[in-house]
Amino acid sequence: MKRFRSITAAAAAAVTVCAALVMSTSPASADEARPLLDPNAAVSSDGTTSTAPEANVTGVNSFAGTGATVRGDQGRAPAAESGTTARHGNGQETVIGADSRVQINGTTASPYRAVVHITRDGSGWCTGWMINANTVATAGHCVAPGGTGSFYDGTFRVYPGRNGASTPYGSCTARRLSSVSGWVGSGDERYDYGALKLNCTVGNSTGWFGFWWQSASLTNLSTTISGYPGDKAFGTMWRSRDQVRVTQERQIFYLNDTIGGMSGSPVYQNRAAGSSFCSGQCAMGIHAYGLHDAAPHSNNNHGTRITQPVFNNLIAWRNAA
Repeated sequence: MKRFRSITAAAAAAVTVCAALVMSTSPASADEARPLLDPNAAVSSDGTTSTAPEANVTGVNSFAGTGATVRGDQGRAPAAESGTTARHGNGQETVIGADSRVQINGTTASPYRAVVHITRDGSGWCTGWMINANTVATAGHCVAPGGTGSFYDGTFRVYPGRNGASTPYGSCTARRLSSVSGWVGSGDERYDYGALKLNCTVGNSTGWFGFWWQSASLTNLSTTISGYPGDKAFGTMWRSRDQVRVTQERQIFYLNDTIGGMSGSPVYQNRAAGSSFCSGQCAMGIHAYGLHDAAPHSNNNHGTRITQPVFNNLIAWRNAA
């Protein structure tokens, strides 16, 4: 696997400085030793730094967009694409019992047109979701291997509202990949989230998802996951519905059926106008993993919970030039 680009020189220097500080410090006890790098510290493929907002905002609303389709690709698609889908993550994304997924044929309707099929070098890869006119949120392992200090190589292209061979909103490439040190540097699945900054503003047509965070438990909130599974016809969108079964500090668990390729999908619900935190089609998490060996992983698929630091990074990546 080729590396895309190492974490920026500035970030590398920061790591060196922090390491030196650790070596030169002799805490009175082990409890006083603390990691000097925030696992939610943002890193990017081009060295761009972003500063998370300080305002105590808990949510942003969704936007339906104009719905206008695009004539021709926004950046020509590759001459040919393969029907293969890369499988990511430490836990295989899983159909649990009877398959509850249903195909979405009306992909130009909101919010499905704001769900994007992510390809890498022409092959099926992951799912993402628009969070403004030119930014896609996704799983961290869709942009970086995790634990390597680098991002993936290759050409990333997104197809909003794709339905097989039909790409009603065209496609465009990514000019920047972003994630956080907890994933890129450490490979910790609790920090498995990221974003792609696009070379187009297709979100004005497709609209975008809102998202929110809350400190209270999310258990029993309804969950919808829409994405592009690798076991179905290439480029077709499928949806599954359930509810949050287990809430942890940085992850949420649910029985939504998923398969490789759906990593990066929004975990969302439709919230009424005037709802607290967020109104419209609003995400509370980013789908990333299937079943692990130990409970609660063993009974559920799961993803990264949108906490305040995650929310702040999504806002920073959304607002970045």
